[in-house]
This record gives sequence, structure tokens and C-alpha cells, in this order.
Amino acid sequence: MDFDALLKFVQEQFTDGLVLVIGSGLSEAEEIPGMKALATYLRNEAGVLKEPEKTLWDRIMTRLDAGEGLETALLKQPPSDALEVWIAQKTCELLMPEERKVMSAVLRGERTLRLTTFLDKVLKPPTGLPILTPNYDRLIEVACEMAGFHVDTTAVGQYAGAFDHARSCMGSCRGITSRTKITVLDHFPRAIVLKPHGSFDWYQFGNDARRCSLDLDAERLIITPGINKYRAGYNSPFDKHRELANDYIKKCTRLLVVGYGFNDDHLQTHLMKQIQDGTPTLILNRSMSPKVEKLAKESPRCVCLSKPPKSSGVAILTNGHQFEHLSHDLWDLGVLAKELLT
Repeated sequence: MDFDALLKFVQEQFTDGLVLVIGSGLSEAEEIPGMKALATYLRNEAGVLKEPEKTLWDRIMTRLDAGEGLETALLKQPPSDALEVWIAQKTCELLMPEERKVMSAVLRGERTLRLTTFLDKVLKPPTGLPILTPNYDRLIEVACEMAGFHVDTTAVGQYAGAFDHARSCMGSCRGITSRTKITVLDHFPRAIVLKPHGSFDWYQFGNDARRCSLDLDAERLIITPGINKYRAGYNSPFDKHRELANDYIKKCTRLLVVGYGFNDDHLQTHLMKQIQDGTPTLILNRSMSPKVEKLAKESPRCVCLSKPPKSSGVAILTNGHQFEHLSHDLWDLGVLAKELLT
């Protein structure tokens, strides 16, 4: 594949059947702290821990000191329920003030999110655009609304919203049309945002989960990194989001993967199979992990764009071929949208 073929591949990618998978890399690009920053924050805050959580955390920290990432360390040394609650609280404590800064700047008109720039230029399918993410923050929701999309979170309501996928699908309906004796629902442009790891606006209300856009003094429903997330992922509403996400992955005809490291079995089992089976896939990552590099090399219709290690422009890897092009930073979603999409 030469650069002209890359341009053609990219421009043909954004049609019906597209599914977006967005990881923490895109949030980091918008100044939300990532896993490394979270690991450092937890390390600095761990002095308040009492036994037996202190001993458990010391074991986790030994793995961090050995160079393992936070998620890997938590997989190998699972936290207790109490330690997991502490990690979730500290995650919110670190990330939510930064989320607030970014969202405030967006709503004051001082910045435009990369995803908004992209969504302004892509086809808006009448069936909705699925966006799957393990991120807790709500930058995707804000970006979609700024681009004129109705956001379907599978919850109905803003302050004590119940999770009801069937009802939430109707939230974007703007009318009914008839086509040759067939009644068709007409929808506003819609993004279906699925979060199998939870969200900062998901709360535990007694035995139920609710979505509330306010900052409440209540238990937030997020699944922290580590082995416990696989157990928690089978509880509602995590299970429904995971199920819907995997259904969209299996049915898609094209994939755009942004800032995602393929470190989550909730999504990646179906996702990697779809890519390896030949679904046209564009991966945008600032840096290319060995796992992503292997996937791009071995999959027949997968293109990975990343930042060259020693120059500006873009590094391109596809089907065993790798080259660099001294052009714009096309691995950045906002730059790619501005330069290649019209």
C-alpha cells in the first residue's frame, strides 16, 4: 500500500456499517490522565491504607516498580473488594476534575474535541453510529452532542435515568414516515454510546443502577482495572452494554479503532476476530504496542497509523508493510478529519 492507496482506504472507511472503538488514548489526547498517571496517583495516595489492604497494595506496587502497567499488575495481584472500592474512588478523584476542565472549555467555546471534528464530517447513518468505549469519562457524549448527534446511553432520563435499552432507542425518533405501505421511524442523527466498564454518571440506587448527570454523593458504577472487572462485568448494566457492544462488532462492515490498546477481554475477543477475518479496519494510536503491531501485520485489511518515533508525519503499518510519510499527523483523529475528510 502506497500513500495514495492509504488515502483511498481512509476515505472509503467512513460509510454505512461503521463501528467506532475508542480507548483511553483519545481521552489522554484531550488531557484526561491515563493509566500511568493513575498508577502514580494511587501510589502517592496509598499512605492512608490500613491492613489488610496495605499489604495487598504493597504487592501491587512491587509489580509496578518492576515495570508492569497498572492493569497487568492488578490482573496478577487482584485487589480485595475494599481495595477495589478505594481504587475506584481515587480514579474518580483524579479524573473527574480534569474532565470538568475539558468539558467547561468546550461549552465556553474555547476548544473543539477531536471526535466532534471527526463526526462533523462523517456519514450519519439512520440506524445510529455505535461507539464502544472502556472509558469512564463523558467526553464522547459531549463530543457527539456538539456535533449534533442525539446520544443513546441505553438509559432514559437525566437525573434518575433507568437503564432501558428498548425505550432509549426511541429517544431520537422525530417522526414516522410511510414507504410503500411500510411504516418507518425517522431518527435524528444518533450515536449509541456503550460503556461495558461503566461511566462517571452511573450510580447504584438501592438494588438498581441509574444514570444521573449530577455529581452525587453516591456509589458510582465503574469497573476498575484487574481481574475483578470480569466478575463485575456480568452485573447490570455492564452486561447489557457488553452484549450490545459485541453484537455491533460482529455485525459491522468497517471499524475505526482510536487510542485503544486491545487490553480488555470484554471487547477484544470479538474485535480481534473481526479484524483478523478481514473486516476493513483503521487503527489510530499515538504509539504502536506490540499487540497492535502484530494485529496490523497479520490481518488482511487492517491499517494502523501511529506517530513515527523520530520524525513528524505518520507511520503506516498494514499487512506486513511498514513505511513513514512526512505529511500531517494523520494518526491524530482531529488532524485526519481535517486533512482527509471533506
